[in-house]
Amino acid sequence: MVAGRKQLSGCILDEEAGKVVEEMKQVLKENFVMGQSDGWKNITKTSLVASLINVEYMPYPLNTHDMSGLPKTAEQQLEFVVSKITYAVDILKVQVVVWCTDTRGDVAKMHHLLVKKMPHIVVVDCWAHQVCLHNL
Repeated sequence: MVAGRKQLSGCILDEEAGKVVEEMKQVLKENFVMGQSDGWKNITKTSLVASLINVEYMPYPLNTHDMSGLPKTAEQQLEFVVSKITYAVDILKVQVVVWCTDTRGDVAKMHHLLVKKMPHIVVVDCWAHQVCLHNL
């Protein structure tokens, strides 16, 4: 018998996600990584922000969050990015050396706040956003 939607979205999905994280830990452990985050609105106008890390030209997704009910401030963006960095360092056991985002409004301010909070991390602007490659 094939599992239903409710069963798949519960313990089965959690178990499979756990397996993926364990595999990522083995591959990523003790590597230097670059983190990235970007936001967009989906077709239902939900504000989403996704994050990932890159190791040796290979992307590894971290999370996607619904940010709709949260204020779009530099401080809120900083809290999000710091939580992703903390997850990568504490759970995946990597060294985050660079973080890359776009530079729209409050995110530009977040760059400065992140450098003050974590001066060991280089914070860079996303070149695709700078030259509008994402619209091609």
